[in-house]
Amino acid sequence: MSGMANGLERKAPDCPDHLDDTAKREWKRLVKLLLRTRVLTEADGLALANLCQAWSTLVKAQTKLNESGLLLKTPSGYIQQSPLLGIVNNCTDTVVKLSREFGLTPSSRSRLEVPPEPKPESKMGRILREARERKQRGPGE
Repeated sequence: MSGMANGLERKAPDCPDHLDDTAKREWKRLVKLLLRTRVLTEADGLALANLCQAWSTLVKAQTKLNESGLLLKTPSGYIQQSPLLGIVNNCTDTVVKLSREFGLTPSSRSRLEVPPEPKPESKMGRILREARERKQRGPGE
């Protein structure tokens, strides 16, 4: 799917090599979805990469938190909250913020304004456009 959005071509940016496997899977999933909704452009690679990597980090931290539990005992015997909870919360915030940028939440999707897909040019439209272009160039050009 192609087309233009604010002068930018609607196409998938290249997936960055530095993303881990989980982030790359999320990239592929989101690219398909965002191309279908006609939101993604060639300029969105950095934001999409950050969203996918934050998602991957969130999944890893939540998996570890599920194994270790919310609380841990320090060497001195105090009980404290797992540092993984902070990582999960920060990544969740990042994922939600970046998801809004792409219209991936219900409320942000309701505010999304995507121009309609341009209709293919008809044969008559092409003839008229070419005639206008010749007229604008003037004689002998």
